[in-house]
Amino acid sequence: MKRDSVLSKMLVGIFFMCIPVTVYANSSWHWVTMSPMNILPYVIIFTLIVEITSVFVLGKVKNFRRVFYVISLANLFSFLAPYIERAYRFIPTSGFRISAAFNKGPYYIVLTGYLLLTLIIELPTAFLLLRKHSDNKKMLAISILGSNIVTTVAVAIIERILCIGQW
Repeated sequence: MKRDSVLSKMLVGIFFMCIPVTVYANSSWHWVTMSPMNILPYVIIFTLIVEITSVFVLGKVKNFRRVFYVISLANLFSFLAPYIERAYRFIPTSGFRISAAFNKGPYYIVLTGYLLLTLIIELPTAFLLLRKHSDNKKMLAISILGSNIVTTVAVAIIERILCIGQW
């Protein structure tokens, strides 16, 4: 009986020595380079320039001012929606704070879900408000869809390159 106990303790000890595991106990995520919040103003400007130009030129909308206002409004909704949703998820632990959406956890903001959310918000908003002012409704929809995909992918790549974090 005692022999089995000694043997099992030796096997468990050997097992633990053979499989080292790094444990991050009581640690927290932090951004090494910068938070995504720091690049947000530049991302917004880049996105607006690309999307407004695309919708105005490719979507063949006659009124530039209207395109500017509609695309800006649609982008405002689509930029705020993921941050508000993420801040809402932090209510049980730290309360509703937009800053928590940027600084808590190893989560990047721009992911596939963000692209879907952007398309769900921006495509109908921009299309419905600009369709009467466009010469070609099909090209308007394609320009809104295409420019949102291009800008979201570009922002995701920029965010991954500039915003590096670790545990």
